[in-house]
Amino acid sequence: MARSGSSCLFVHVAHKRGARNSPRVAAAFELPAREFAAGSGLGQWKGTRAAALLDVGDYQMLRLEAPRAPRPEWKAALRWSLQEHLDFPAAEASFDVIDIPTEAHAPGRQRMVYVVVARNETVLSLMRTFDATGLALAAIDVPGLALRNISALLESPGQGQACLYFDHQGGQLVVTFAGELYDFRRINISLTQLGRADEEEKKQIFERINLDLQRTFDTLDRQYGFISMSRLSIAHQPELAGLPGYLKENLYVPVDLLSLQDKLDMHACPLLQHPLAQSRFLLAIGAALRDVAAGGAEGGGAEGGGS
Repeated sequence: MARSGSSCLFVHVAHKRGARNSPRVAAAFELPAREFAAGSGLGQWKGTRAAALLDVGDYQMLRLEAPRAPRPEWKAALRWSLQEHLDFPAAEASFDVIDIPTEAHAPGRQRMVYVVVARNETVLSLMRTFDATGLALAAIDVPGLALRNISALLESPGQGQACLYFDHQGGQLVVTFAGELYDFRRINISLTQLGRADEEEKKQIFERINLDLQRTFDTLDRQYGFISMSRLSIAHQPELAGLPGYLKENLYVPVDLLSLQDKLDMHACPLLQHPLAQSRFLLAIGAALRDVAAGGAEGGGAEGGGS
């Protein structure tokens, strides 16, 4: 489940096992947030195990040095170093750690991790909401990791993949390699800004996006020279008209429009055949794909699909 304005978006994925089998999208639907909170409109989905995404403003995603301690002790070690990055007591934080795996490619380099942090009260509030809906909350995740799952699905073997996604809260960029998250950036530009911009303002916004992307890919090349980028895939949005063409002319990384057509079996869900619908439901799809990707935020793993 992912929130979008005053709505909640749901996707159910039935995961097929085997290299030749694509995950099957069994359903995609939308409910008003008030209706969902009241536990109505879910019908046959009552009791289904679900993964839910926190809103963008409800979590932080920090890139920190990995503790010089055994992996099982990382969370305990990091809790004490989190305080300098938070504006609330670390004792009131729920968090999880996502490794950036470099040992096999750059042995001896200082290991880095992403730490996903949210207030305990935010997590508990979401859990209480699900208790009232009849869905079984199996995992709490975040939009950045849902987008990681989409990027991992799009990867070409042995190459890096980037995904760029915008909504009315801003932009998000992820870079994955071998299914793992290597870079995550927020871009402080929203679809609302783009929709209101005239031609000159839109050109300036495109320049800002291009500069952010160039800096990211240059930094990635310096830090992770073993990653050869395959492409940057941009989620469809009417407000982004002209951006793919602009980036194709200005970036050295190939650019295309994000499509899941060949990556998911969507025959049971004609709604998602349309590229704009895929983009609208993209984070909900990513949340439902979490059991074929690596990890998520605190809350456990959803087996056999998610909502």
